Formats: sequence, C-alpha cells, structure tokens
Amino acid sequence: MSELVSLIQSSYLYEIELAKSKLASREIPSYIKNEYVNNVAVFPIAQNYYLMVSERDFENAQNILEEDDSLDDNEIL
Repeated sequence: MSELVSLIQSSYLYEIELAKSKLASREIPSYIKNEYVNNVAVFPIAQNYYLMVSERDFENAQNILEEDDSLDDNEIL
C-alpha cells in the first residue's frame, strides 16, 4: 500500500475542497487532513488544511491541478 503525501496546503478549506473535487472528477482519491478540527474545538482556530494523495498518484494529481481551466473566447456559447 502506498503512503499518503501532502499535495497542497491552505488555510482556506474551500480551496482544498475545490482541488479535491477536481481530482475526484479524474478518479484520483484524496483525503483532507484537519478537515474537522474546527468541529471539535471549543473555539475556532486558525490552522492549515492539507490535501493528501497516495504517493503513486502524486505526480498525476499535481499535473491535473496545474492545468489551466480558463475558457477561450471560442468556447463561450
């Protein structure tokens, strides 16, 4: 079994969730580390979230997240 490695980190959970969704659309499983920390803390705390992927998927996942998703003028309906 492959180890989990950190792909990206952010203090904003929504950024991590967007990346996770993009990977899921390409069938690459991922895990958000520290996703529920503020659910169990008495007071909200500032902390980083990490998107974790398997070592074997790391390079492919990195390439997917680096893709440019902007639309060209020809693609707009």
